[in-house]
Parts: sequence; C-alpha cells; structure tokens
Amino acid sequence: MRHIGSLAIVLAAFGLGSGARADDQVTLRLNWILYGFHTPFHLGVDRGYYKDEGIDLTIGDGQGSGRTVQVVAAGGDTFGISDAGSVIAGAAKGAPIRSVLAVSNSSPYAVGVRADLGAKSAKDLTGMTIAATAGEAGVQLWPAILAANGMAPDATKFLMVDGPGKMVAVLEKRTEAVMAGLDNQCLIIPARGMDLTCLKYADMGVNTVGLTVHTRNDLIESNPDLVRRFVRASVKALDAAVADPDASIAAGMKVKPDAEKDLWRQQLDVGIGLMKTPATKDLPTGTFAQSDWQDTLDLMKKYQGLETDQPVTAFFTNEFLPK
Repeated sequence: MRHIGSLAIVLAAFGLGSGARADDQVTLRLNWILYGFHTPFHLGVDRGYYKDEGIDLTIGDGQGSGRTVQVVAAGGDTFGISDAGSVIAGAAKGAPIRSVLAVSNSSPYAVGVRADLGAKSAKDLTGMTIAATAGEAGVQLWPAILAANGMAPDATKFLMVDGPGKMVAVLEKRTEAVMAGLDNQCLIIPARGMDLTCLKYADMGVNTVGLTVHTRNDLIESNPDLVRRFVRASVKALDAAVADPDASIAAGMKVKPDAEKDLWRQQLDVGIGLMKTPATKDLPTGTFAQSDWQDTLDLMKKYQGLETDQPVTAFFTNEFLPK
C-alpha cells in the first residue's frame, strides 16, 4: 500500500493522475501578417481563454486567404482565418473545409475617392478613373456595383497597376479614386497626406462575407468538442476586444512590439465595425447569416466565374457557437 501511495504522489506531481489531461495543441493560421484586427486572438491567449478550454494555441502569420485555405485543407494547421470568398472558392474545388465562426460578416471592400471631389455615392463616381490591380476581388465585383446603382457598364474606368502603384497613382492625382480596403488603403493614404472618402461596397449594395475561421471537415466530424471549445474561446476573445480595444492591441504588441500602435488601433476599430451586418446585428458574436452567405455565393457565380452545385450551407455552420 505504501508503494501505491508513493506512485500516486509521483503521478500527481507530473500531471498524470486520473483527472489530468494535457491541453490540445492547436494552431491558427492568419490570413496575412499580424495586424490590428488579428489582435483579439492574441488577447484570448494572453487572458487564458484558450487555456481555460484546454487549448494550447499557437498563432502564425499567413500569406493571403487563399493560401491559408490550402494549408488548413492539407492539414498543416488546425484552424485558419480566410475571407468567405476564399473558403467558397476552395471548397468548390474540393478543399474539405467549412467556416465555423464569423470574424467579420461585412466586406472590407471599398473605393477610396479623393475627398476634394465630394463623392458621396456610387453614382458620383461616374466619369472617374480608379487605380486598381488586375484580378483583385474588388475589380471582379465592380460590375455588380454598377448594376446595383443603375450605372452604365462604362461609367467608370480603371488604371491597372501593381499593388503599391495603386496608392501612388491616387496620391499623384493620376486617378480620382483607388480600389481600397477599409483597413488598408483607407487608413494608409490619409496618413500620407491625402484625405479620402471611402465608399463601402456594402453601403453601395454589394456585400460579401468577410473574415471567417475555418477548419477541416474531418476535424468537425471526429472532434466536434475541440471545435466547440475553440469557437467558445474565440467568441470570448472577440467580445473582450470590443469591450477593451486597448487591451487587445497591447496583447498583440507583446508578440510584435515594433508594430505601429496607432495604425493597429485604427485597423481594430474598422474590423469591429465590420463584425455585424443588418442580418446579424441582433445575433451573438460570431454568428453567420445564411442570407449573407447566399449573397456572397450568388455574386461569385455571376461575376467571378465560380462553378459549384453545392448548397450555401455546405460552406459554413453555426453549430459550434455557444448556446
């Protein structure tokens, strides 16, 4: 009996007793390098929300939503953050993934117009030239903006340049406007001395679901409890960031201390503003609206050449949200 008691003490000391369980090792791949609206996930780590759920979370930078979809689909990471369009495009081509948590239900797409031109609506862009990069989603969806606002197909023109060249073109006043992200060019260009009026795609009648957390279908089937715990911790982290944005930025800066704090705070504020749509404004944090996804799917089929017979419900689920 003495030996059994001693063994129990040793097991307890190493966390090997009957009640002990090692935390699940989980990775989250971002859609891009760490920026302001990613910091809620670091806040969740910093405050122990994931640890409380038995999750040891490692967060890694990404190289674009499409690449994150590929990495998660291949099993390289447990979860990923990608825009809904990339999730749909990947799943339509066979990637075995599904979105399980809404980060931003509203699109960050916008057109940044020189403020001195006084544009307040899509129709005010008639006759203007917009700096853009070939192939970017905003360009592909631009015909939908024109149609939604009763504008002719040739009402606007594009100046196609490389990515950095977009901002240079509008800053040098070679164009009146630029294809922009609310959390990107709409913040950076004013910081460089030019006031912009940013017209949101969503306000102009064309919204696509923004950032989502996705994972593999086989994890959903084999370990739904892990998915549920991860989602629960992430919702708590997002809510905490809304309540205390400065704490969220501080948590992120522990990981990247050389970040531009003011820019990160602006990006976080923009992201928080994109979390809800009219369809989700009264729903809990992280909830998807089927109508938002249907709009996204329909736009991709009509304007981006997407081909799929899968129903919209194949691409997302709300089943793991806290009840």
